[in-house]
Amino acid sequence: MNRIALLLLALAIAAPLFAKEELVTLPERDSVQLTIYNSEDCTLVSEQRSLSFKQGNNRLQFSWANTLIDPTSVEFAPVGEDAQDALEVLDISYPAESSEMLIWTVACTKPGGYTVEISYFTSGISWSAEYTGQVNAGESAMDLTAYVTVTNHSGEEYEDAEVRLVVGVIHLVERIVDLARPRYPAPAPAPPEAPMDKGEMRRMARGAEKGAGGGGMQRPKEIQKAGLSEYYIYSIEGTETIPTGWSKRLRSFEMKDVPLKTVYRLEPDKFGPTFTKVLEFKNDEEHKLGKEPLPDGLVRLYKKMGDGRLGYMGAIFSKYIPKNEEVKVNVGPDAECTMSEKRISLKKKDLTFNQWSQLVGWTTVEDFETEVKNFRDRDVEIEIHRTMAGKFEFDSDDAWEKHDADTQKIHFTLKAGETRKLKFKVTTQFGENAK
Repeated sequence: MNRIALLLLALAIAAPLFAKEELVTLPERDSVQLTIYNSEDCTLVSEQRSLSFKQGNNRLQFSWANTLIDPTSVEFAPVGEDAQDALEVLDISYPAESSEMLIWTVACTKPGGYTVEISYFTSGISWSAEYTGQVNAGESAMDLTAYVTVTNHSGEEYEDAEVRLVVGVIHLVERIVDLARPRYPAPAPAPPEAPMDKGEMRRMARGAEKGAGGGGMQRPKEIQKAGLSEYYIYSIEGTETIPTGWSKRLRSFEMKDVPLKTVYRLEPDKFGPTFTKVLEFKNDEEHKLGKEPLPDGLVRLYKKMGDGRLGYMGAIFSKYIPKNEEVKVNVGPDAECTMSEKRISLKKKDLTFNQWSQLVGWTTVEDFETEVKNFRDRDVEIEIHRTMAGKFEFDSDDAWEKHDADTQKIHFTLKAGETRKLKFKVTTQFGENAK
């Protein structure tokens, strides 16, 4: 049930010395658009209505009982040149009998019907994204489908609404939920980053392209993207009715045969201390993506089985995915490609003692051998990260390269059924020797 009420207060003369106001219920919204700023629990609502105005002053009452609307953000604006020439807001009053109501006094120089826009900020509306990939049997490509779920806990029903999603992090001067509920404690101080006020957010939303309308639910929704500085606005095609207390899941895009790479990795910082299989794709044109950044969300991968069923492979929650960014999904260990490492030798040298014959410095020389086996019937990619502690020197005849100050890495292709051994030496200085 709608909680927002918009009434026309028509002045009727009852007697020479008395006057009363008759409440006239106005038409339903012609259109409504929701621009959802997810990072701050804030949504800009813009609704248009066709209203009839009489000559002279008209009083328009707007109330928002039991909703999370920010009363300081409500604005009234005529739409179109004719309406802008004929209508002018003279004042705004807030009746003492209600803290959830305002009245506009609108002067009309030419009576008739006009379209007006009423906009405001509300909290309680959010969105989330998720991605589902169906991987082919050879793990060389997948069909990628993206979904957006919009959840409405604002207290207001929004019928046939255009939905736009803001990707990127903003910081508000004041939180909308605190302004909507002034009886609660004062808002927390603004964050140290440069905050964004409501005027900037309105300009940001109006600067983006409007989504194409009239899509209907008979086919997947399309999402139109518009870049605004470091933010992106996604406009879902068509309109959706989102009742309060409900969530709606919309399919935003589907891409067939997205190239996929399988890499067997040892990368302890990301995937733990054991050898694991990772499926990778990039948000770029080569992978049929990359037209815009992708919203953060859960990425799930399933493998197409021979009997038509899907087998779960793995998932990762990925933050905002910029253009050309790589997404890596750890699908766990795979017995068809194994790795083992052993220390062949350990020597200590350059022992250093203090005046009391205590050992205060030494150097170790360790020789290692890593064996990688590919039991699969096709070539695979291998990437190994080897992290050492302290002051060390790394030496190998294989093509290792420096990844960071403490890590060496090697990347190579291992042919079907092949075994490869990697040998390297680590010389580490301890105590006084490391100075």
